[in-house]
This record gives sequence, C-alpha cells and structure tokens, in this order.
Amino acid sequence: MRYRFGLMLNVLGAITATLLLLPAIVTGQDNATDSWTVTYTPWGDPDLQGIWSSKTTTPLERPTEFQEQEFLTDEDVARLEGAAVKAFTEGSGATLLEERAEVGTAIDVAGAYNSVFSSRGTTVVRTRRTSLIIDPPDGQIPYSEEGLKRLAEEMTYRKALQAADLRTVVDMAEGPEDRPNDRCLGFVIPCLGNYCAFTRIVQTPDSVTIYYEAGHTGGAYRTIPITDRPHLPSHIRQWYGDSVGHWDGDTLVVDTTNFTDRRSVEGTSTRPGFRGNGLDLHLIERFTRVDPDMILYQVTLEHPTMYSSPWTIEQPWMQADEKENKIFESACHEGNYGLTGILAGARNLEQ
Repeated sequence: MRYRFGLMLNVLGAITATLLLLPAIVTGQDNATDSWTVTYTPWGDPDLQGIWSSKTTTPLERPTEFQEQEFLTDEDVARLEGAAVKAFTEGSGATLLEERAEVGTAIDVAGAYNSVFSSRGTTVVRTRRTSLIIDPPDGQIPYSEEGLKRLAEEMTYRKALQAADLRTVVDMAEGPEDRPNDRCLGFVIPCLGNYCAFTRIVQTPDSVTIYYEAGHTGGAYRTIPITDRPHLPSHIRQWYGDSVGHWDGDTLVVDTTNFTDRRSVEGTSTRPGFRGNGLDLHLIERFTRVDPDMILYQVTLEHPTMYSSPWTIEQPWMQADEKENKIFESACHEGNYGLTGILAGARNLEQ
C-alpha cells in the first residue's frame, strides 16, 4: 500500500501550560517558535503525518538520583548521553553476567548482541525531563496494593524465564508460548521509546492510521476513526482495544477501551499489554505538533485495580529523515521459522 504524505511545513501546536513556561526546553531554540504557524491537511485537520522517532534514553520512572529533580541540567544531559552512547556499543546480553561465558556457547552468543539490535536511544528527551512520567509529580507509577502484588509475581516469572533462556535452550523450549521475541505477537500500547523505535502517521478526513515499528516482537498498524460514535459493547474485545478519536483544537485526542485480557504487568510478554490487565484499562492519548520536527505525545492510563490513581506519560516524538524512508514493516510472524527451529533443536538434544 502506498500513501501520499502532505508537505510538512513550520508548525506551532497547542502547548500545555507547563511547556508554555519552558519554551526553550521544549523546542531546543530560544524564540524560533514565534514565527511558526500551524500546518493543516487539505481538509483542514492539523497535519501530523510523517515518520517519527521515539528513541530515547530517558526512563519511564524517575531514577532515585533525581528524586527531587524534574528537569536535567546541562551536566546531567552530557553525563547520561555519554553513558548511553557507551552502552549502545557494548554487548547487552553480557551485562547479565559477571564475566564472559565460554566462547561459542549459547550464553556467549546471547551476550554478543548490542543495542544496534534494539530500539534503545542515546539521547534524553528534548523536554529534558528526568522521567517520561509527568504525573504523579514524583515520576513514579502509582500502583495499588493489588497492583504491586501482580507486578511482583510477573517480574519473578519473567526473570526466571530470562535466566533459563541464557543458560540452556531446553528449559525455555518447554514453554514456547512465553518466548515473546520469537512468537512476534506485536507491541504494547502505549508503545514507548526503547521498544517502538519509529512510527509512521497517515491521515484521511475520517481516520488516522499509525504504523508502529517494534523490532522482532512484530510491528502493527492501528487505525483510529475520527468519529463521535460510542465505544463497542463491553463484550467485544480487541487486541489493541477500541479507539475513538476527535480533534480538540490542534490536538488529536484518542480514547481507547475494550482491550482483551491477554495482557501482562511486565508489558513485554507475549500479550500486548502495558503494566496491567487489559479488561479495565482505559487510555487517553494526545498528539500535538509543537515544533516542525516534533510531536508531543501524552497518554493517561487508568486502571482501578492496578493503580491507585490515573497517571500520565509524556514523550516527544522527533521527526525522522523521510527521504531515506527508514521504517520497516516488522511482520515477523508470517514465515517465522525461528520458533520451529528452537523447538526442533531442543527435541533433538533430548534424544
């Protein structure tokens, strides 16, 4: 399928009250936004089209060292981005071990992969926030008691699977449904940096379609109707929920419910979830073009069982080089022989 993209010109989106107080931080420039104007599609909607990168080294939750600090200093940025560049060139698998395993073993091969094979970024977000979470003010997920219990259970299980995967093929081959990187069942919503590297947005008068590139877990398309219709009946559940969009000034607002129950607390399992069971998860996403090369993406998550209160993530999406068209369809499910080979190899070793 081919898409014709509208020309991207200078823009000035509807900026939140907080960002209005910090224009230089948001744009990376001093007064350049003064001359920018909003660009619209031929049918009159704000133009969000293009390829956008969400790669960043900024964590979801605020690290302990920045406990009382909402924004990074110049020194903080230099130190964090320097460390990220170093990590990008080193073996990610090796960080799980105290020393390199025997050359040629499965665990040695696992340690040889570096961040080139991931969506990890090497820069902090342009807003210079110390975490992607902007509410609550402490930058932490407001788990309920039940949420903490579920999180602990899921994390214990995932760590056991990871350890088994590094030490022997046979152990993990007993639970193929729990191999997210080999089953390629898709991404999670919200799909953040370090997981979804790039997205492509295409607009029509009646819908907005977003393609998420999610590496070897499998990317996917998401079409959001621009409509005032109600959500689907509660008994109808969908992999990525039921999304309904509308324009609030120059901001695209997307309300999503009706997720399936095939979701995990971890957010990186075989189920397309984000830190909570999907049956009661409710998302409100906001997409605002605030610079010619930036969309400010915000999403508020609500789940009465997992969280004691709603919480909000904010992440700048930066414009990618569209001339090189560096976005690829991560459709690894069809024709994927990796899982077949893993299971067949394990059965052969057993014999």
